[in-house]
Amino acid sequence: MRHGLAEDREEFAKKNVEDALRPLTMKGRKRTQKVAMKLRDWIDEVDLIVSSPFTRARQTAELVSQIFIETKTVETAELVPTSPPHAFMRWLRAHGDEHKRILIVGHEPQLSILASFLISGQTEALLELKKSGMLCLKIENFKTVTPGSAKLLWLLQPRHILG
Repeated sequence: MRHGLAEDREEFAKKNVEDALRPLTMKGRKRTQKVAMKLRDWIDEVDLIVSSPFTRARQTAELVSQIFIETKTVETAELVPTSPPHAFMRWLRAHGDEHKRILIVGHEPQLSILASFLISGQTEALLELKKSGMLCLKIENFKTVTPGSAKLLWLLQPRHILG
């Protein structure tokens, strides 16, 4: 899942505050909550929510965790925008083996690059996620995940989810 609508990058930069601290807007929070509720209609449970440590991704993960009650949320630097796709694949191998359904919350284009890498082994983005957009990959075994081993089950943009 891509983080929700955040404050404008250029306006936030005028505050002389690091971009990693840029938060969701109220509209972004509301849309993310609606998207998470729809997701709950399709997926009964999530075993773990993994988020980028950036504020907007963390806030998105917190909103999703309010819908998937009692789901543990963790942060990892492997989901920051500049992280290469193989970094999160290594994270999955190390930490994902005890989970069946992991929801990750991050940024573009990193999420599209990661998904493309896991689906095709290529490191160029073959798809794009809008803010609050989601895609679902099927990975047989997180412990042995390799580039090109995932299958894309679905890709939904907010307009598809919310109508």
